[in-house]
Amino acid sequence: MIRLLLIGLPILLWACQPEDSSRNTTTPSTADRDTAGPVNDFRIVPGQRAGLIHYSTSESELLRLLGASVVTTGDTVYGAEGEVFIGTTLYKGTADEAQILYRDSSQRQHPELVLIRPTLTDIDGNLLPNPKPTRWTTADGLRIGTTLHELERRNGKPFRLWGFGWDYGGNVSDWQGGRLEKGGRSLLAMTLGPPPTMTSAQQKDYEAVMGDGEFMSSLAPLQRLDPVVQVMQVTLEP
Repeated sequence: MIRLLLIGLPILLWACQPEDSSRNTTTPSTADRDTAGPVNDFRIVPGQRAGLIHYSTSESELLRLLGASVVTTGDTVYGAEGEVFIGTTLYKGTADEAQILYRDSSQRQHPELVLIRPTLTDIDGNLLPNPKPTRWTTADGLRIGTTLHELERRNGKPFRLWGFGWDYGGNVSDWQGGRLEKGGRSLLAMTLGPPPTMTSAQQKDYEAVMGDGEFMSSLAPLQRLDPVVQVMQVTLEP
């Protein structure tokens, strides 16, 4: 399965939330829609949709709805451990970048995974100091940039995540039975990384929680570092 190739390790993930269109306050630009087509609202509903992307959506349909200025067809998508896939990228090189992988990869039909991972580094791999906020968000406001402290508050307790600095670094591994666990259904994964700017003390904290071990979010170095969500992986179902 694609999700195993990308995530690589079992993760307790945030489950599907009911869609509530009345709560959408985003006003997309004219580049986000066909002149006669629907508006992309950037709403993430795990299991159901990410904006206009549903399991029934094809690459050709996205191209028709959003246009070539938004949709990069047949694009290379890099996974963990050197895995390479061919999919579709929306808003490439921007804060709203999203990559789509399909169940039918040859025809690019039936999106299975949507990776919300905006451009956060420069060409040398250095974190951008003031990245533009992404418009992708869940109904209750989980998004790229949500902090560890905020996730703990929403979860109602500390959680576990993998150490930084390797292919699966920063992946939330266990919500420890908190409110974000939602039965452990694998519909929305989150990966955390260091904040855009770090003090020298925070750099030392970051180095203290690197490697392929698991760490509790309540650990002092993580509390001082307060890492942020850098990637959201949405699973879509038929």
